[in-house]
Order: sequence, then C-alpha cells, then structure tokens
Amino acid sequence: MPIKTFLILGGYGAAGLPTARLLLEHTQARVIVAGRNRQKAQETAVMLNAQFPGARARALRVDAADPESLAAAFAQCDMVVICSTTVHCAQQIARAALFAGIDYLDIYYSPKAALALNALRPAIESAGRCFITQAGCHPGLPAALVRYAAPQFSRLRRAVVAMAVSTRMIGSTASVRELLEEIRDYKAEVFRGGQWRKAGYGDAIKIDFGPEFGVRLCYPMQLEEMRALPERLGLEELGLYAAGFNWFVDYIVFPLTMLLAKTRRRFIMRFLARLFIWGMSTFSRPPFGIVFKLEAEGEKDGTDHSLQVTVCHQDGYMLTAIPTAACLLQYLDGFIARRGLWLMAHAVDPARLLADMRRMGATIHLWPTGTAP
Repeated sequence: MPIKTFLILGGYGAAGLPTARLLLEHTQARVIVAGRNRQKAQETAVMLNAQFPGARARALRVDAADPESLAAAFAQCDMVVICSTTVHCAQQIARAALFAGIDYLDIYYSPKAALALNALRPAIESAGRCFITQAGCHPGLPAALVRYAAPQFSRLRRAVVAMAVSTRMIGSTASVRELLEEIRDYKAEVFRGGQWRKAGYGDAIKIDFGPEFGVRLCYPMQLEEMRALPERLGLEELGLYAAGFNWFVDYIVFPLTMLLAKTRRRFIMRFLARLFIWGMSTFSRPPFGIVFKLEAEGEKDGTDHSLQVTVCHQDGYMLTAIPTAACLLQYLDGFIARRGLWLMAHAVDPARLLADMRRMGATIHLWPTGTAP
C-alpha cells in the first residue's frame, strides 16, 4: 500500500502538533506541517524529524484564505487535516481539496462548517472522495461512545454523555472566540419520550466523574452527531451535557457573552475571548484535564444491565489529537476510506477507536454502574 502524505493545516498549533506526532509515531505516513507562519512550520518539521526516523516531516507555508496557496499545497498531499481556526474558510478549503482530488478531515467545532460541507455533499460523492468532519473529542467522541455501548446491550434504553474540563491553557484568542460565538448562539436539546425537545439550564443533571473531578452539575448541549442515534439504536433517552469551567467564566464571562448576543462586532468578541482566557488561567484549579463519561442503561439477556465508560487525559489538546489520529488509522487501512461526507463519530469502528486511543495515551475505564473503576 502506498505511503500517504497528510498535510496538517495548523500543524504547529496546539492540536495540530500532537496530531502530527501521533501520526509519525503510529504510522509510516509522511506529514507536511502547514500554516501561514513559514518559520514556525519549518522549526516544527525539524523538531519532528529529530524525534522520529525517516525524515518524514517537512514544512510548507499555506494560507487558507488564498485559493492559489491551497491549490499549490494540496497538489503535494493525499489528505488535508485541518487543525486550524479557519472555520470561515471551510468551504473554500473543501472546494480546493475536491479540485486537487484529495481527501479531507477537520476538527471544526462550529456547525457552520458542517453546513458549508453539506452543500458540497453531491460533489464529494461524485468525485469519490472521503471527507470526514467534526473529528476530535468534542465533537467526535460522544456519539462514538454511545455507539460503542449499543452492542453491549440486547436493548439500550438510555445513554447520557457528559464532559468536564479544567485547564489553564485554553488556546488562542481566535479559537476561544469561535467557542464564545457558539455559546452566544446557545441551543440545546435532549431526547426524551420519543422525541427531541428544547432544553435549558433547568434540565441540568449531576454527574459523578470519579474521585478526581467529583460530582459536577452539567448543562445540556447539542451536537449534530447525536441526532440520528435514537432512531438507529432504539433509544428512549439521550443527552449530551457539559460541566462549567470555573466561577468567573461561568457567572461573568458567559452571561456577558449572552447579554451581548446581538453584538457582532469583532472587538467585543476579542475582548470577551481575552477575558475568558484570563479567567481560565487565573481561577481554574487542579486537577487539570478533560474527562468524558458515558452512562448507559438497558437490558442484556433479559435482565437489567448498565455500563459506564470514562475517557480522560490531562491535556485537552492531546484528547483532541488522539481520537483524530485514531480515526486516521482507520482511514489508512481502508475501513473509512470510502466516498462521501462523514461525521467522525459515525464513520469509525468505536471499539477499535477506544483501543487505539488507549494505546496513544488516553486513560479509559469501563465498568458496570455501582462498582468502582
């Protein structure tokens, strides 16, 4: 099988660099570290080649806003892996990938990117390309955890996925601004009684994340990857929840973001992003890390059965890179290298995903409800 070349857009960034490392460590693939800063890209490629044999990393300056730059770069790779804050360029990058005849993966959080890619779905299918969107841990992991649980039951009735984050390192102003824009447009749904319904803060639930993170109040969220699961798996209840960050971010930054929801001026969003970063670095307390927890209930062989799964890592960016790289392993061996546009959570084999994530450094526990991990 020919050795693939992955161009990682944002390859010297907080999520792109560990993704490049994992690919070089766990595959024979080549990587192109790409971004607007040529010097950073070159320094990163030199560092990677010092760590891994074969001189398989090289650098390239690429501007996602420049179609000519994208075309020249994409002529040199088999797949673009987007780990940059370029959601506003999502459709342009995807069109350039189609024109170059290469495959595509992104770790975008914003549903705006998914909408932009959906508009290209017929072209992606007719070109025979494999496009994977919303990779990483959030989105990417919640629906995969539910899919992992389903075969462990004769009938899966209820599945709840929750996440908690505690960190002082939250990323660039641009990436935080993207997060706050989604919070500004906050919408959430839960599936109960056979239908999706609008949820609010009154639907918050308490989740026990274990001895390190403890019991946390978690608020409902929504991700596109969750929507198809009730019909596919016969669920009666499904929800995605997230715990708060810290008192300053939860009770000052987020309310300000909601209060200024109608304000679209960039300088206000930049101010709020900087306030968020300052609040995280000042008021977050250990233990630091990110944890996802699945609570599943149903029947197995005629009796009640339950399952809990936790996935955690002390570095949130690593827990973005690890499932991304684990997904690419399945792409490389042909399991998901098929034509069409796919959400990562639905494209992967979830059992293999968790096994590869554990091998790459994620801490994963599985146990029946009511017992210690």
